[in-house]
Amino acid sequence: MGIFSTRTGGAVQTAPILLRSQIFTGDATLTAEDSGSFITNQAAAGAVVLTLPAQQAGMWFIFGNVEQQDLTIAADTADTMAAFNDIAADNIGFVTANERVGGGLLVISDGTNWVAMELIHDAQTATLGT
Repeated sequence: MGIFSTRTGGAVQTAPILLRSQIFTGDATLTAEDSGSFITNQAAAGAVVLTLPAQQAGMWFIFGNVEQQDLTIAADTADTMAAFNDIAADNIGFVTANERVGGGLLVISDGTNWVAMELIHDAQTATLGT
């Protein structure tokens, strides 16, 4: 994500800030401890549904679909996800054939809702479930 610099005794010390990466090959419910992770479905042999934990302000996740499999991100509570053109979605996913790989989402909680921002190519379609 970048370089973190500190000054120690007049000299600048630098260290990389790494984004934690996790892989899920099957359905799972994420926890607060997973917040701040880049999550993929690498090596998944089938569809993967990942359920977000209860909303907490500032909690966030980045998802990337790296397999030709469905990847769906679901809110823990119905109607608490805001996504493109829908303020009360239940889930969002990459489930359209030939439009899965390379799709991504940045999902952030405001404490009440999950806000899902699509990181997709112009030819991809993220499908909303309501």
